[in-house]
Amino acid sequence: MKRWIVLHVLLLALTGCGRGFRGVTPGPAWAQLASMPTPRSEMPAVALDGLIYVPGGFGGERAFEAFDPTQNTWATFAPLPEPRHHLMAAAHDGKIYIFGGAPGLLNWTPQEDAWVFDPQTKQWAPIAPMPEARNAGAAVSLGGFIYVAGGVGGSNALLRYDPATDQWVMLAPLAQAREHTAAVALDGKLYVLGGRWQGVGELDSVEIYDPESGSWAAGAPMQTARAGFAAAVRDNTIIVMGGEVLSGKKQTLDSVEMFDPATGEWMAAERLPVPLHGVPAAVVEGALFVLGGSDRAGGIENAGRVFRFQP
Repeated sequence: MKRWIVLHVLLLALTGCGRGFRGVTPGPAWAQLASMPTPRSEMPAVALDGLIYVPGGFGGERAFEAFDPTQNTWATFAPLPEPRHHLMAAAHDGKIYIFGGAPGLLNWTPQEDAWVFDPQTKQWAPIAPMPEARNAGAAVSLGGFIYVAGGVGGSNALLRYDPATDQWVMLAPLAQAREHTAAVALDGKLYVLGGRWQGVGELDSVEIYDPESGSWAAGAPMQTARAGFAAAVRDNTIIVMGGEVLSGKKQTLDSVEMFDPATGEWMAAERLPVPLHGVPAAVVEGALFVLGGSDRAGGIENAGRVFRFQP
């Protein structure tokens, strides 16, 4: 078992963190850093060349800012071509791609358009729109492609974009429709995690797509059903953080779980300093960062806080 996971098991034993221990003070692994210039939620974050870029979101639909973890500073770049919240984003081959989303606080209509940002020229350019409009899905770079999974507005099909040809194809669908989902790449496969769906509620299920076979398989379910949460991969381990539950009693989550592919198991880890949803995460040089998000389940209460996790 990896040293990082062993350390977290010890932290859990010392602090009593994990499911059902909401009154415990967070441990020392989390540190608060410089806040976002534009506090917002329901947006993605992507790491590229040592920076974390954060496009759009509630409270900053056209904002585009980047965090430098080494300097603990923020920089502002050219705004998004159009206002967007619940958009999807991925870094690929030195550029940043954004997809779909919805255009305004009072307008949740899914969009299909997409753009690419070149950090060298600091300019946005349009690219081929998605085959169908979507928001509240997830985008991941894997191999030579970018995959868009889940979301509202279209089908359950997995969408694949080829930056080299500027073309899209529709692939095998998810078994469970899901939005406010998260996705990561691990060991050459795409993991689509949790989320929610109307009439079903929040999901703990995990689906794994193998690009070589073009097929989906069920993964080990998370310990907690959650939507609108952060997810990232660090040290070959999937980490999910926060989220919200709207089915039944509304609540925002501070729980954190880790999945070790070697054991095929999820385990609880040291929780977030505060409950957050609509929050993204990114990893830079081994450190995990959680940026922005809202404290209030089903609502917007953005403080723009940035937390670093590094045991």
